[in-house]
Amino acid sequence: ETGGVITDTTPFMVARSEAEAREKATALFGETVQLEQDPDVLDTWFSSGLWPFSTLGWPDETSDFKRYYPTATLVTGFDIIFFWVARMTMMAKHFTGEMPFKTVYIHGLVRDENNKKMSKSSNNGIDPLILIDKYGTDALRYTLVREVTGAGQDIRLEYNRKTDESASVEASRNFTNKLWNASRFVLMNLDGKTPAQLGFPDRDQLELSDRWILSRFHQVTQQIRDQVNHYGLGESAKLLYEFIWGDFCDWYIELVKPRLQGEDTASRRVAQQTLAYVLEETLKLLHPFMPHITEEIWHTVTQNDETSGKTLALQVYPVPDSTLINPDLEQQFELLIGTIRTIRNLRAEADIKPGVRIEAILQTESEQEEHILKSGQFYIQDLAKVKMLRINQPQTQPVLESAVISEGDLLDSIVTFLSKHQRVLLTIGFILLTLIVLKACAGVLGAVHEIFLLPTFLELIGIGYAIWFTQQKLWKVGDRQQLLSQIEQFKEEVVGLHDLEPAIDALPTVVEDSAQTVVGVVGTVRVAIPLAGLIDLVALRAKTEKDLKKVEVEIQSLSGRLSNAKFVDKAPADVVQTAKDALTEAQKQAEILQTRLDRLD
Repeated sequence: ETGGVITDTTPFMVARSEAEAREKATALFGETVQLEQDPDVLDTWFSSGLWPFSTLGWPDETSDFKRYYPTATLVTGFDIIFFWVARMTMMAKHFTGEMPFKTVYIHGLVRDENNKKMSKSSNNGIDPLILIDKYGTDALRYTLVREVTGAGQDIRLEYNRKTDESASVEASRNFTNKLWNASRFVLMNLDGKTPAQLGFPDRDQLELSDRWILSRFHQVTQQIRDQVNHYGLGESAKLLYEFIWGDFCDWYIELVKPRLQGEDTASRRVAQQTLAYVLEETLKLLHPFMPHITEEIWHTVTQNDETSGKTLALQVYPVPDSTLINPDLEQQFELLIGTIRTIRNLRAEADIKPGVRIEAILQTESEQEEHILKSGQFYIQDLAKVKMLRINQPQTQPVLESAVISEGDLLDSIVTFLSKHQRVLLTIGFILLTLIVLKACAGVLGAVHEIFLLPTFLELIGIGYAIWFTQQKLWKVGDRQQLLSQIEQFKEEVVGLHDLEPAIDALPTVVEDSAQTVVGVVGTVRVAIPLAGLIDLVALRAKTEKDLKKVEVEIQSLSGRLSNAKFVDKAPADVVQTAKDALTEAQKQAEILQTRLDRLD
């Protein structure tokens, strides 16, 4: 009894006709029952089927209907193709005579941390506002786009409900930070000028790294346009990530720093022009994926404030310039980057301090690779902290082992002997020269000693300098190694040792597992770093053994847990998988550490 007013508690009947509904109601509530038809006769899916044309003013021929119908693309999840998409196509064809859209892009579903579909009934949805407050709108948007790889691929969004944190979105936030910091660096080195004011660099003045980054940019531009045209949004997002973080930030910016800080004004200007051009065009490429941060940076880079009326969203999307794309150059640069990365890894493996400049030896049987390495020698030396780089230098002539030497070969034998032992002979000569100088200085000091109070004053200066020198240059192992390196470099510059040395083989004569050398391979190029005088091999071995024992204990513990049937059967599947992954990683670490120990034997 609701007094004729329909409320949430009013009983209802579902029937094919009013007569059938009255019959059912009378059976339940008696002859006095009052019936009223529900004014909303369309169910959810039926009404949504009318959406493409009913929202545009249909059945009237409105201007919106004429302009926007039919639409171009419908974006939807695969789970409602029948419920929604099929109904829209059938109703639109029936009522308008035209299909409502030309293309249907079917994407996957966003699943929770347990790989379950998010739904209201399961109450497992993730509030996007929480992630936006923590990581930013662009970070969440980019994460969802990046994770879509292939048509219909589901997205598993990592999320910790206890802390409201997501590793996936955090990674995208870090990407935005990388872009922001790189943009700040570029702005600090443009002397207050905009990309338009700097202009595009003269192609004849482009250096190797400039031509490489321009080729990479236009190559990526072409790939992104192709992917977007085929709805490869996730692939496009990943291409942008790799180009911006890897090619532009990690490599090109590092490669041009010496030019930006150098005295060659022409080279510096070309570097500025290239940086400005690539940054602005990259912001345009990234804008559909991260609209907020790119718009903010673009206004700062171009110096267009809000009053100008210009926005990044209205700029022309980049078009690739095929004349700047050079696949061969990109492949060559990959070899240079791989060589630099290998030298850095070998330095880390040998525990060589970052500030210490080393000697590196490269050897390849490919003339093309040799040419590439020599053309990029400056980049290798600068980014890998190499003071002496040897590339495919011929091997020294061996000393004759025969006891009988002919008179004609005597001079050659002497020259060979002197060449082979010149480092020792020069060192002996350097010591003798030092002793002669000291002897001469002693005579001078003897005369100075006769002057009143001067000897005492000089002794105090000498003691003070000795204390300072010991503290600054000899107190720590790293300081001593750096001093020895500086002495060696000074000796080479003054005496001309690098000119007197014969060309040697690109690889040392010691075998690869020698404690005196670490060796790596990139492509067909062998990279070697002599360790003599650089590190304390005893301390390095002790540290490596300690790390290996720690990893072996971890392996033993994880293996014991995984061999326990109770743990495997009763523990949650994700816990068991985490233990398996940790065991695999520990075993890899043990293998690497054991290889290092073998080399130190």
